[in-house]
Amino acid sequence: MKQIAPILWILFAAPLFAEPQEIPVEEVLPLEEQEGPSVQEFYSFMQEAIDDEDWWSAVDFGQVVLYHFPESPYGQEIPFFIGMAYLKLGQQELANESLTEYLKKSSGPKHFEEAIDAKFAIAEFFREGGKKRLFGSHKLPAIMPGEEDALEIYDEIIASIPHHELAAKALLGKAEIQTYNEDYRPSIETLHLLIRRFPKHELAAESFLRINKVYLNQAETLHLDPDLLDLAEVNLRKFRLAFPREPRITDAEKALADMREIFAQNLLETGEFYQRRKQPDASIIYFSKVVAKYPKSRAADAAREKLTDLQKTGDF
Repeated sequence: MKQIAPILWILFAAPLFAEPQEIPVEEVLPLEEQEGPSVQEFYSFMQEAIDDEDWWSAVDFGQVVLYHFPESPYGQEIPFFIGMAYLKLGQQELANESLTEYLKKSSGPKHFEEAIDAKFAIAEFFREGGKKRLFGSHKLPAIMPGEEDALEIYDEIIASIPHHELAAKALLGKAEIQTYNEDYRPSIETLHLLIRRFPKHELAAESFLRINKVYLNQAETLHLDPDLLDLAEVNLRKFRLAFPREPRITDAEKALADMREIFAQNLLETGEFYQRRKQPDASIIYFSKVVAKYPKSRAADAAREKLTDLQKTGDF
């Protein structure tokens, strides 16, 4: 046993003292220098996937070209095809990113109009309530609001093609989001810009109507600013001058009438407050204001009845 121990020690220790052997290193060449599909072939693979409506494969082949062949002439068009594939897959946020990259790569992109149309469709999707995916990942659920993205896209379109009909639609969409967010002053500014740039466009008539509706929203949700009525009346006059036969003028008139009703009702309620406090002189002042300023309102009818009652009781 004592004779075997030294031999075992030598056998186990031998590798520790042996000269290390060189492991051959295989040189990894860039993809463009390796034997395999060329950039043209990957581009063809992507086009075949698009023809087959295999959108994920189209995205994958396109990204291979962008990553491994960044200087290739094909690289300028690839983001457009990737963006359109993402759009087919319902990945609006990723589609928008790819289309933005495409538009930035060239001063005169071949698919400019198609890209702008696609971006507008994405903005409309978000404006109408479509959601973004968490962290921009296609694997995570779409639960994030996309209104801010829509506003950015609308601004891109308005700046890129300021006098194109699509810019008019983008201005209207932008104003709608601003109104929804209760950004009333910016929304009215956006609508005024639409009217100035497209004075005879059908959407200019819609803008006049929406301006009065925004003023009505303000009257319903904010403190009663008398200037709102004056602004709404001025807007209505401009609407009639610009589009004298426009049927939507009736809707703008109704919005103004509803505003007057709100102001009249406020005066009526103030008069009723003083009436309950047994201060008839003050209540008469407010009831009389309702009748004088808003004679056609429902509140004016109520104020007239109250003035008649006060007259009968001898408080008039």
